[in-house]
Amino acid sequence: MDTTKNKKQGIFLILMMVLLVMVEAAAQAQPPQPPPSLPKGLLTRLIEIKYGSELYLSSKIKSENISTAQKDTALATYNTLRWLVDGFVYQLSSEMIANNSPRQWRKLNEWCLHQKNKPAQLEAFQNIQNFYTVYIAPSIIVNTKTLNLTTNVFYLLKDSYTIIQGIADMKTQKTMALIELMDHTRLLSVGELGKGVK
Repeated sequence: MDTTKNKKQGIFLILMMVLLVMVEAAAQAQPPQPPPSLPKGLLTRLIEIKYGSELYLSSKIKSENISTAQKDTALATYNTLRWLVDGFVYQLSSEMIANNSPRQWRKLNEWCLHQKNKPAQLEAFQNIQNFYTVYIAPSIIVNTKTLNLTTNVFYLLKDSYTIIQGIADMKTQKTMALIELMDHTRLLSVGELGKGVK
């Protein structure tokens, strides 16, 4: 009986987290506003970096008012961030698999929310966030035709639905579910992103 109750509570918490991510992503589609006062968890920050970066590059690719050199710089900036995010996600995932535990993810998420007890992976994550903040966030041009964030979040949820169903079963399944969710925060390749830009 307690196991069923725990599963329901776990699924409810995950669904609430996903709902918060959807609300935040929908807010990103609006013109830039002052950042919210509520702290952001690890997945929320990674999703913001993913969709903000993809929006940045797709708007640069579509722009007719910038030179080829500026487009090349935008591609290099995007690919550097993509490399940093991939390395971070793979490193954290491998540590979670090796330990068969989401403990490393929880530590990072706790730090993101409360800025206490720095975990070992924090430096890699801060490098990603600093790179995004300096090179990409200031250049984001809101263009709903370029990238529809709400639609992308829908696909993220759709792809992750089967993971969320099994997240309360076993420690291994929880770990693998978090790894799968983190994998969805990796940036698209330039070729994949270019297909969506018409």
